[in-house]
Amino acid sequence: MRRLAVAALVSAVIGIGFLPTPAFATLHGYCAGAGQCVDNNTNSPTSTNPPSNFGFVSSPSGETGQFRIDILVPNAAPGANALSFTLSGTLAGAAPLFSPTAWTGAMGQQLDNYLGIVASPANPIGAYLPSTNAIAPGNTGFFVYQASFASTPPGGLNGTMSETLSGGPLPLGSYIVAFVLDAPGTNTPWQATANSGAIFETGRVPEPTTVLLIGTGLLAIGAGAWRRRQR
Repeated sequence: MRRLAVAALVSAVIGIGFLPTPAFATLHGYCAGAGQCVDNNTNSPTSTNPPSNFGFVSSPSGETGQFRIDILVPNAAPGANALSFTLSGTLAGAAPLFSPTAWTGAMGQQLDNYLGIVASPANPIGAYLPSTNAIAPGNTGFFVYQASFASTPPGGLNGTMSETLSGGPLPLGSYIVAFVLDAPGTNTPWQATANSGAIFETGRVPEPTTVLLIGTGLLAIGAGAWRRRQR
């Protein structure tokens, strides 16, 4: 009997080893158009500003569950904590400011910790800030705007998603990332965007002085036309 009990225990242990483990996906951003959002092993740059026809695909493809899109705005950008974004397309909704306190990575805080979740792969501040400061210096972190959805698009994250961001151009050096939770209501970690799959905004926006000069020129043209009409 003892030998039978030991044999049963060994069989049970071996059986546990062969139990299927939950699939775990990684997300990657993409954009429509040649040369847009191509992963360069650091991030996925786009020059379209604001971004349009973008989305996220999971690997393995087709991941479903609760879904969030987060917009990381460099904290030194003018009005960085007072912007307003809206998503339209496959999924539609507002993306309000997540917190009045910027994410700076203080004390090693990663993006998931800042957002109050547990996610993988890890998203440390060092994966984002150096590229941002290379084109828009002076930042110490990001203000985060978040759009939250009860579920992914029909069919899951399979590459058919198409989103457009409105609310003005993104400050240079901003990022767009996403998270999915395939088992809402559990402690299952959220599945995060790979650091190199984060959509990175490189498109130039008009400088205030440029806008002022354009406006001044238009006023001068208008004034000249008015004087000619008076003559």
